[in-house]
Amino acid sequence: MMNKLLITGALSLTFLTGCAGNLDSHKVRADNGSTLDVATIFAPADMNNNRYADPKLREVSPAHSSAGMGLAVLGAALGGGISSGAFDKDSYKGSSIESMPEPTARYLGPKAEVKIRDWLNKNGNGHAYTQPLFIAAAQWSLVYTDMSASNSNYDLTYRVKFYKRPEGGNMLSAYVVSECAPTHATAQLSDWKANGYAKVTQETQKMMDACLLELENQLPRKNSYLHCLMAPAGL
Repeated sequence: MMNKLLITGALSLTFLTGCAGNLDSHKVRADNGSTLDVATIFAPADMNNNRYADPKLREVSPAHSSAGMGLAVLGAALGGGISSGAFDKDSYKGSSIESMPEPTARYLGPKAEVKIRDWLNKNGNGHAYTQPLFIAAAQWSLVYTDMSASNSNYDLTYRVKFYKRPEGGNMLSAYVVSECAPTHATAQLSDWKANGYAKVTQETQKMMDACLLELENQLPRKNSYLHCLMAPAGL
């Protein structure tokens, strides 16, 4: 479920600019004095496969596909042109559900900070970490399963990314990005919409809990993604 990749330092300025306006940053402080800044953000398009993150639940019906309304969700303004992914139904703009704001900052973020604080208490040794960890909401969508079906099911998808530069790095250092993308959940649209999208909230929380478990499982491992990134220079 967790995939890992490197993002070069050449994207640093764009990334930091993209974070502006959607930053929810906290200093996580352990009992032993260790600290780490953790920021919950929306993933910028240039670090999210040229796609804008979903600030609210994005609902895509077959009508959106047939009308060709999908391209605005892509980061076309970055000058990359239209890629083959532009015609992927998961990339279509669809409709924004105003009553359903993206939940990462209010649900996953605080729970992740608890896991990180526990890790710092056991492993931080009083160190003040200089490179922040970004928790980046990447996708939250409800997309039709089968365009040919008269009453298609809809797939709920949630993705989140964890970004950090290694300790001792600088503005030109590469980010290491780990992505959590749980298996999507499928149901009838009427079921998803019932009781104010209650099923969407319930299933999304399950997906975020799965990502928290992945994060928790990674933290204790000596050769894990976050352990290596957070180890002070010389350790």
